[in-house]
Amino acid sequence: MTISSPSRVELLANLMSELIEILRDRQGDTWDAIVRIASGKSATIAIDDTRLYLQAEVGQDLNLQINLQITVADPEANNSFESTGKALIDVMFGRSSLDKAVASGKIFIRASFGDLLKIRAVVASVLADAKNEPRLQSLWERFENEW
Repeated sequence: MTISSPSRVELLANLMSELIEILRDRQGDTWDAIVRIASGKSATIAIDDTRLYLQAEVGQDLNLQINLQITVADPEANNSFESTGKALIDVMFGRSSLDKAVASGKIFIRASFGDLLKIRAVVASVLADAKNEPRLQSLWERFENEW
């Protein structure tokens, strides 16, 4: 396994933080679903050779908020999500569906069946939001260009 460069870790952490901030700013059904699904959960994600640990904690207020903590993943931790950057880009730009990427093994998600269905619904909602949200479109383009 190749060790990811600090710049790649930083780039992915920044992109993840920006994604959460955009969705938080938008509020609405997508954000509400993310908060319900993610609150109190954690995941180790791997994109290419870059691994991060994400932990979503319930916010201090009762207004459906979460605080996302992003750190470098423990080298011994099992990945909850694995993908290549190319597979993610293909999903982001509609060249592949999440279902197809998962079925073909290009994206791996370790979760219960119920959680997989919830994750699928949130991803579909975020992708639909991206069609009308220039900040999400810009984020996808930055990921494609900088990754």
